[in-house]
Amino acid sequence: MRPDRSDLILLAANFFWRGLPVDVAVPVGTRPKKKALDWLKTFSFEKKRLLIYQIDQDWFAFGPAAFQSDISERIGRGEKPWTD
Repeated sequence: MRPDRSDLILLAANFFWRGLPVDVAVPVGTRPKKKALDWLKTFSFEKKRLLIYQIDQDWFAFGPAAFQSDISERIGRGEKPWTD
C-alpha cells in the first residue's frame, strides 16, 4: 500500500496473537482512506490475518470477537494494542 494513495502505513505481521499474524495500519494524517481500509479488511479476512487500525486517536480491531475483546481491554488499561 502506498501511503500517498491510501493515507496509511501498513506494518505487516507487527506482532502475533495466539499464533496468528496481526497487521497494524497507522494513518498518515487522521484517518486512512475508506477504499484502502475496506481493501485491507477484505485481504485480512481472506488471508486469515488479524488487523488493528487507527482512526483519529481511536484503535479498532478486525478479526474474531475474542481478538477484538483482548485488544479493547489492552487499550482500556492504557497499554499499546501490540503489547504481549
